[in-house]
Amino acid sequence: MISGIISFLLGILLLQQFSSLPEIHWCWALLLIILVPFLPRHYHANQLITIFILFISGFLWALLRAHWVLDIALPAELQGKDLLATGVIASIPLEDQRKRRFEFDIETLEYKNEKLISPGKVRISWYTKSSQGQHSNEFQNTLKLKAGQRWRFWLRLKQPHGFMNPGGFDYEGWLFQKKIRATGYVRINNKKQLFAKKLEEHVSQYNILIFRQYLYDAILNITSNFKSSGILVALAMGERMGITQEQWQVFRATGTSHLVAISGLHIGLLAGFVYFIVLRAWPYCGQAALYLASPRVAALVALLMATFYAALSGFAVPAQRALIMLSIVMISIFLRHKVQSSQVLSLALLSVLLFDPVAVLSPGFWLSFAAVAIIALAGFGRLKLDKSWKIWGRLQWRISLALIPLLVFLFQQASLISPLANLFAIPIVSFVVVPLVLLASSIITLLPDLATMLFSLSDSVLNALWWLLSYLAGTPMSQWYGIKPSLLSLCLASAGFALLLTPKGWPAKYLGLFLIIPLIFPATHSVKQAEAEVTLLDVGQGLAAVVQTRHHTLLFDTGPKFSDSFDTGAAVVIPFVRQKNIKKLDVLVLSHKDNDHRGGLESIQQDIEIGQILSSFSLKGSRACEQGQRWIWDDVLFEMLNPDNTVSNKKRNNHSCVLRITAGEESLLLSADIEKQAEKRLVQTHYEQLKSTFLAAPHHGSKTSSSQAFLDAVKPEYIFIPVGFRNRYHMPHAAVLQRYKDMNIQLFESYKSGAISVRLGQQAGQKNGQKNSSKIPEEYRKNKQKYWNSRH
Repeated sequence: MISGIISFLLGILLLQQFSSLPEIHWCWALLLIILVPFLPRHYHANQLITIFILFISGFLWALLRAHWVLDIALPAELQGKDLLATGVIASIPLEDQRKRRFEFDIETLEYKNEKLISPGKVRISWYTKSSQGQHSNEFQNTLKLKAGQRWRFWLRLKQPHGFMNPGGFDYEGWLFQKKIRATGYVRINNKKQLFAKKLEEHVSQYNILIFRQYLYDAILNITSNFKSSGILVALAMGERMGITQEQWQVFRATGTSHLVAISGLHIGLLAGFVYFIVLRAWPYCGQAALYLASPRVAALVALLMATFYAALSGFAVPAQRALIMLSIVMISIFLRHKVQSSQVLSLALLSVLLFDPVAVLSPGFWLSFAAVAIIALAGFGRLKLDKSWKIWGRLQWRISLALIPLLVFLFQQASLISPLANLFAIPIVSFVVVPLVLLASSIITLLPDLATMLFSLSDSVLNALWWLLSYLAGTPMSQWYGIKPSLLSLCLASAGFALLLTPKGWPAKYLGLFLIIPLIFPATHSVKQAEAEVTLLDVGQGLAAVVQTRHHTLLFDTGPKFSDSFDTGAAVVIPFVRQKNIKKLDVLVLSHKDNDHRGGLESIQQDIEIGQILSSFSLKGSRACEQGQRWIWDDVLFEMLNPDNTVSNKKRNNHSCVLRITAGEESLLLSADIEKQAEKRLVQTHYEQLKSTFLAAPHHGSKTSSSQAFLDAVKPEYIFIPVGFRNRYHMPHAAVLQRYKDMNIQLFESYKSGAISVRLGQQAGQKNGQKNSSKIPEEYRKNKQKYWNSRH
């Protein structure tokens, strides 16, 4: 059975490697596979044939489910149009200073009075201000925006689209997992018609979600002033949106993030507690106890309570896995039938895959099943004779060590202090805080004062634990950052750690040390002497470019900051430099003060060492960038061509730092946000220096830049345009694009290409004396395209 389920899993994984989705008609083969058990025995008795059939079944099942999600999409021509949508709020709204965000199940959709096919679930933002910058009176109506309400909105939608960068988060893949087929916002200031109306307070089909909203509001009303408010809500019902970025950093550094998910540990704890209570109480229930034995009743009640608790979490993957495993155990108790741990885990895996094969894209899927498998393997007799705390310590050590390869593969980091942190955190959270939180949540309506006392006590316990976790997180080398390993390195390292965790005397135990070497010392694609690798990162409507030479790294701008909880410094730049194994930024250039160029500065300063900052504006700890600055790294020349600090500029865009990088016979010009005035001055003063093979388009390709005289001076063969998908500025401008095309310049737009990389230098541009394709920029979106990714 186990080999067959693994084959089914491998078939699902194979589909996830495809860049485009095969046609749905291949799924008809599933009907033929269903008939296989009815064939004469000699056709399907062979185990290898069975495994192959299950492998194909997994592939086709994942293909069918993928089509179910992707085939219902927002038509491209309706993007940015005013659409009248009726539907139900399908998540608890998340509120910040700028907006409320929620999932919306669209029931009907209209455009110009014509009914359209609904794209299903979409992700919507309702901003607090109108496009004119005035507070919207209509937003006051959203103060009572709740899950389970039916509304009619004017919406503007667009197809799923996110950043695509090495080491970065796949936002489009995340939306695909959640079956969200469009994102957008409520149209507040429609000149033709202003309309937003609540149609129904409670939609009965969403009763569980409505209850979650009620519980969320009730808990938040009590805990809003508590330091651990977001953590308490997460423990009660799995909603983690209230956890701050600082708290997440501590959780990641200590390897305790799993504690704030409703996982197997919490569900098992609740089920065990209910099982024990019912087991003891049922014999006192008179005649009923004669018909059903206490263990059977206790198993059913425990399963019902665990199901309810999992429903409160929204049936996340860890909760699914835990509930399925618990169901198998409890049903076996009810039927008085023993099952092995391997059978429980295998059936749980198969059930999750049948329910949602896309779950394999979630890190929680792998971490959840891996942790349970490690616990099962560590539960052999060799630990039985030890004392309980020694067992607990060894188990934490084994789990933390064995998960390192998977954590590095999924997140490019792993906590080195996780065993110690979890040794204290798991008992405190699981056996003290969670019971208090669950008890408080269950009486929050009947006994609100007692519930308040219990939540307050939970907060105090968490604050004491937080002191310890914060201290551990702040210790040197609390985390290990690594380059994402190849699949082969992951498998070798996992086998290596498994060998190291075997009992003494196990054959080839210390061979594991050699198997983990590729994980610890991965092969890196180094930059050679006299070469420079330049990567224009995909940060939306902004700019961030990383320049690497053999021994040095420069970052030109940091991208925008979108909110207090999200900026491209943390979301894009830091993951990229870690993926490239960059330990220090020798120089950070901040071209000018606009948010889309310096918004990620604070996050970058917190996470990586910076040798020197050059900026065109006043900034503590920085030097002014100015024309005439030049330096050489590893035979690569860097020249600052702008600003001329002796010339006054009415627009700060024209005061932007402009940097030219030359390696061998090739150059790249980073022109930031200069406009025609600065371009004219550069043509007059630096005409010979402007000529470059590659040009980062001035001011994102706006109509106020890229003058013909400037382009004639630069003579670029390739232009990189750092621009956001369907940005509100409508950049790049059509006239500018036409100017580029008239000059036969090859264009690369970051929202279409993702991160754009190019290698400068004679060695990169030639091979055996012949020009080769290494001069052509690499497009990360094209190279790493998956079938769910946007092709805009």
